Amino acid sequence: MSANSYLDRREFLKTAAAGGAVLLVGFHLPARANDQVEEQEKPQVNPFNAWVKITPDNKVTLVLGKSEMGQGVMTALPMILAEELCVDWQQVTIEQAPTNPKIYDLGTGGSGSVADSWLPLRQAGAAAREMLIQAGANQWEVTPETCKAKSGYVLHGHPERALQYGELVAAASVLPLPNLQKVPLKNSSDFTLVGRDTHRVDAAAKAKGGAKFGIDSRVPGLLYAVIARCPVFDGKVASFDASNAKRVGGVRDVVKIETAGRGEVWH
Repeated sequence: MSANSYLDRREFLKTAAAGGAVLLVGFHLPARANDQVEEQEKPQVNPFNAWVKITPDNKVTLVLGKSEMGQGVMTALPMILAEELCVDWQQVTIEQAPTNPKIYDLGTGGSGSVADSWLPLRQAGAAAREMLIQAGANQWEVTPETCKAKSGYVLHGHPERALQYGELVAAASVLPLPNLQKVPLKNSSDFTLVGRDTHRVDAAAKAKGGAKFGIDSRVPGLLYAVIARCPVFDGKVASFDASNAKRVGGVRDVVKIETAGRGEVWH
């Protein structure tokens, strides 16, 4: 694999850490849930298409190419990550990945976002958690087995001494990234977030009309398309004459849809 064939963790880390120390864990989300095992067992042209970023102010950011289409992924995905990372899920913010199909799978369909993100998100969260525990253990000069993560802190001893994740970011960021396929995951019996009812993060904005949807986007030179559909299901266009339509003010063009065969598109 060429060193320049993908955006590697070190280069991404340099960019993300321009303003200060940051713990960054890069991982790969398969295109479909059924591809998880197969994709994890073979080399990836682009092994990193999602990122977990933790900063000294204790903010956790999940960067990935998933879209909220009403299925609740902006709530479910942070919950999965927070479960393994041992932080309050409301502490996790999702950042939409750049529109770069060579790196990020930006498609949404088949309600697969949770299914295909389940294991990779847990592995990434567990890897970050283990790196923070190791950083805390190093600072206290104890073994990591004697430490644990809880509510955004690394704890040790009785009485417990604690270090907040943000305090350990700088030290953890220089540690090697654990093997994501071998990092220890929590038992389902220990889950405190996954499987519990919770309020969706986007519910209030949608209910009050403040949420922004794709139809709300406005860009310079934006044009609108209208489809004139046949009133009969699976009907075909009998004739096509756009001369009158083109004389309507504001109409840029009228095009027959050859493949759909059900009407015209007005621009």
